[in-house]
Amino acid sequence: MSAMSAEEPDHVAELPQEPIPIGRTLDVDSSDTDSALGSDTSSSSVTDYRVENGRRYHAYHDGAYYLPNDEIETDRLDLQHHVWRMTLNGALYMSPISENTQTVLDVGTGTGIWAIEFAQEHPAAQIIGVDLSPIQPPFVPPNCTFIIDNAEAAWVYDKKFDFIHTRMLVMGIHDWPKFFRQAWENMKPGAWIELQEGQFPTFCDDGSAGPDSPIQDWSNKILEATMKVGMDGQCSTRYTDQLRDQGFVNLREEKLKWAIGGWPRGKKEKEIGRWTLENALQALQGMTLALFTRHLDWSREAVELYLIGVRKQMLNPHSHVYWKM
Repeated sequence: MSAMSAEEPDHVAELPQEPIPIGRTLDVDSSDTDSALGSDTSSSSVTDYRVENGRRYHAYHDGAYYLPNDEIETDRLDLQHHVWRMTLNGALYMSPISENTQTVLDVGTGTGIWAIEFAQEHPAAQIIGVDLSPIQPPFVPPNCTFIIDNAEAAWVYDKKFDFIHTRMLVMGIHDWPKFFRQAWENMKPGAWIELQEGQFPTFCDDGSAGPDSPIQDWSNKILEATMKVGMDGQCSTRYTDQLRDQGFVNLREEKLKWAIGGWPRGKKEKEIGRWTLENALQALQGMTLALFTRHLDWSREAVELYLIGVRKQMLNPHSHVYWKM
């Protein structure tokens, strides 16, 4: 999802005419059954992490985000970044930003991989990555900096941005209209915002994974838990209206699908599906533990037992399940 902050009188950016060709539709490849791959970071409020059920979570604004920040999760985030680059045909973004882009904000930067690669590809731009966790590498390009902050708190940047990028914040933002308002107030005229997002629950079009199947049941429970904590697991379905209400123009929404497994036809769709399966397997415990144990009153043992069935179905090449992105 991309949108422009406002049209400049003498220039209206043109949206790319060619759609992204990957993942708009998924057809089952009946000949294939292989679905697997083989701010101040010294502050104690930032680095005194919360350790719970064997996973490590952010300490700053404890409880604002429900996925871990340990090494298992940071490795997964970098893998997920690879899936996004494949989806975007090797690009980092699809917005038609200006060649003269100078200031960029990456919200929910995670390991910082997107911000670092953007800085490398745009050496004249200054990139700020913001996250709740200080999990970014110490050595980065000179035009890239990281701060530890909560994107749902008041924004106090001393500059306005040409481009704001977010990715996979479905389990991190409680109030999207407020987020878009703050983004709007901190963007230059003619600037762009791009949101790369997924949604819950998972989907299946051919009945190979019914509503009571382990993976569908799991994703619906995730949706239930996010609603309990005031987050919207289907937030991306409301972006267009919320952005338009804020005043953004030149909206473009690309509806994509990530298969979970290598079951689709098409070389690229199959490759993305295999990497998405690996991403999902690595994410499963981290996405589930905090939400289920804190808000659905499950024990860790019950969660782990439950996830065995979910993993088994994810690995089943006859279950044609996908994420809407």
